[in-house]
Parts: sequence; C-alpha cells; structure tokens
Amino acid sequence: MADVYGHPDSGHEVILSFDDGPHLKYTPELLDLLKKESLHAMFFVCGERVAAAGGRDIVRRAAAEGHIIGNHSYSHPQLTKLTADQVRSEIQRTHDLIAEFEPAQKLCRPPFGAHNGMVDGILQELGYRVVLWNVDPEDWKAVNKPSKWIDVAMDQISHRSHTLFLCHDIQQTTVENLPQLLARIRALPNPQFVKYA
Repeated sequence: MADVYGHPDSGHEVILSFDDGPHLKYTPELLDLLKKESLHAMFFVCGERVAAAGGRDIVRRAAAEGHIIGNHSYSHPQLTKLTADQVRSEIQRTHDLIAEFEPAQKLCRPPFGAHNGMVDGILQELGYRVVLWNVDPEDWKAVNKPSKWIDVAMDQISHRSHTLFLCHDIQQTTVENLPQLLARIRALPNPQFVKYA
C-alpha cells in the first residue's frame, strides 16, 4: 500500500474493510452480499460486540467464508488516551475472543486510527501489525446518509490506484447501499477487488 496515489488510469485495486462490528442484523446481511458478489473483506471487530449473544457466531461465519478478522479493541476507546496496561487489556481481551479466527499475522486497527509509540510498542509486543486506511467516506455521519457517502468514497477512490477502504458494518445505510458502491467501483478503469496481504 506504499503507492497510495499511483496512476489510477492504469487500474484500481480496492481492499474492502469494515469496522466496529459484528452487528447481529447488518453484518450477516453484508456477508450474504459479499458471498453473492464473490468478494472478500477485512472485518475489524470490537470485543464487546463479539462477546454479545450471537456475536462470535457471526465472526466464525465471516472467517469460514474467507474474510480476514482483525482486532479493533474491546470497547472502542481512543487508545492513545489510555495507560499501557489499559491498552494491553483492550487488545488482549478481544484477542482472547477471536484468536481462532485471526490470520497468522494478526492485524489491529486502532479505533479512530489513533496510535502512538506506546500503542505501537504494545501491539508489536502482542504480535499485531497496524492496518489503517486511505479512503474514509465517513459513512457514519448523518450528513452522508443514506447514500452520499458513496459519492465521498468515489471521489477518493477514483484518484487512487490502490485503495484500502474503510466503512462500518454496524450502519444500516452502509450495508443497504453497498451494492451501489460496488457497481460504481466496477465502472472505473480496470477495477479489481483484492484481499489484504
């Protein structure tokens, strides 16, 4: 992902990622869509939601269907405002819930993308690689609902040859309107949906 802008006329590689789930209703709907479209994504999950009734079953399904499961902390705090012990607890508690579903190289997306030397050191100590993003349509903002976030996303995606796209599977309007986004990406020159590696 080093070549963030690249030469978009030569093609567009897009990695899909979803944060803050799992959601009992919307995440399974999203998984149904991804299966129908033969697409794979990254899911950065929050331990609190995994621990809730039915949460782990959804993560198990996502992993079984070939999606990458990443750690998004337990309770979604800004890690840079916590003590080292608190950061370690946030990551470890979620790891304990998703360990069997994580890839060999464990991945973490700090909430809000907030990380510093202390957070990075703890993540490295726990065997995690930090994964951020380079396209954020802010699909959670009221001003971008129900589908304006797609225009925001496409304005960013169309200028990049490599996209690591962030949105949220806990947002109803994101899941409902994702087919529109996929269609618009496919209308770009040489589009390709790829798995994170």
